[in-house]
Amino acid sequence: AKNPAGWQEALSMVDRSADGLVIAVNGQVADGTDLSWLWDVTFEDFDDLTVVAAGERSADLAVRLGYAAVDHHTVPDTIAALRACPPGRVEVLANYTAFRDLRKNLARELQKASSNAAPKENDK
Repeated sequence: AKNPAGWQEALSMVDRSADGLVIAVNGQVADGTDLSWLWDVTFEDFDDLTVVAAGERSADLAVRLGYAAVDHHTVPDTIAALRACPPGRVEVLANYTAFRDLRKNLARELQKASSNAAPKENDK
């Protein structure tokens, strides 16, 4: 999502039966560095979800979530934010560069996990 209308649409699609929700916001040039639009998004509807604010601008998001009375944690690193959620299915909402960075970091984590799981020469 990139603007309030996009965020409203994305928020409406969050499965409220998920075990957690990570909302990641960066403020890079591709995202727009002015995050005042956060105040134009209705975040007030997450009573039953564990919500984690993440991304480079997680502190700004946390302030907005606080005013929306959304119980949440702030974990700037998005991979760590995913790990901070309860076990199970986690929904992720992110702006452009936060999503791009998450994909890159997940690929790195998967590669690291698969190389650690590969049999070593001495294990054969």
